[in-house]
Amino acid sequence: MVSVAMVNGLYTSGNAMMLGLRQQEITANNMANAQTPGFKISRLVSRDTVQTGRDVDNYMRQRELQSADEVHVDWSNGPLVQTGNPLDLALRGDGFLAISTPEGDRYLRTASLKTTDQGNLVDGTGSPVLDQSGQPIQLPSGKVAIGPDGQITVDGKPVATLKIVDFPKPYSLKQEGSGRWVPYAANAGDPVPESKPASANTAVETGSLEGPNVNTVAEMVRMISQFRDYEADSKVLHSVDTTLDHAVNEVGKV
Repeated sequence: MVSVAMVNGLYTSGNAMMLGLRQQEITANNMANAQTPGFKISRLVSRDTVQTGRDVDNYMRQRELQSADEVHVDWSNGPLVQTGNPLDLALRGDGFLAISTPEGDRYLRTASLKTTDQGNLVDGTGSPVLDQSGQPIQLPSGKVAIGPDGQITVDGKPVATLKIVDFPKPYSLKQEGSGRWVPYAANAGDPVPESKPASANTAVETGSLEGPNVNTVAEMVRMISQFRDYEADSKVLHSVDTTLDHAVNEVGKV
């Protein structure tokens, strides 16, 4: 007779393997972005559920389930890397630099800015940088400098101020490519978080870029550990499957 516990063992080990694959995907993404300015590592938060109840024969049964709950972002600061470029900037304290994209406004913790031939201030992907009123910044020709408060001067004359914002905590922001962040509703029915002016303690650090907060050695060790867990779950699945095969195809013949 096939045991319900044995069948549950297939589900338990199978769920654990699926969870392990998702964990490895996130860890691999962390390692792949070990050189991406402003990148923040992510961790998969899982949920363990134990279900108990009586089956059709009135026996008490227990089933354990593991599922992905959320992807948690580690917001700890990365190291500041000196570049010497006056248009490279990073933010000290909480906050984000606002840029405009075809998909809507996006937000950066660090950026390598440049000016186009038309005088538009853009980030490394060519997206316009926004001023405090939410408009693209256009600069006259001359020597550009950015102050700690985000004020932009050209030949010493103020011409614009960077739009630097923050969001309610805990942050409900997801990473896109090129170090960009976009707000999203954490739960169905929740409103998308709205930006607000950053704290007065937030300062612009020019001539530097914020490096990723990725420790490649730690991530590699984590990936090896995750692979071993996946391998162990795979062996359990194979063992339960083999036992079930014997129970159905051999014991039944006796």
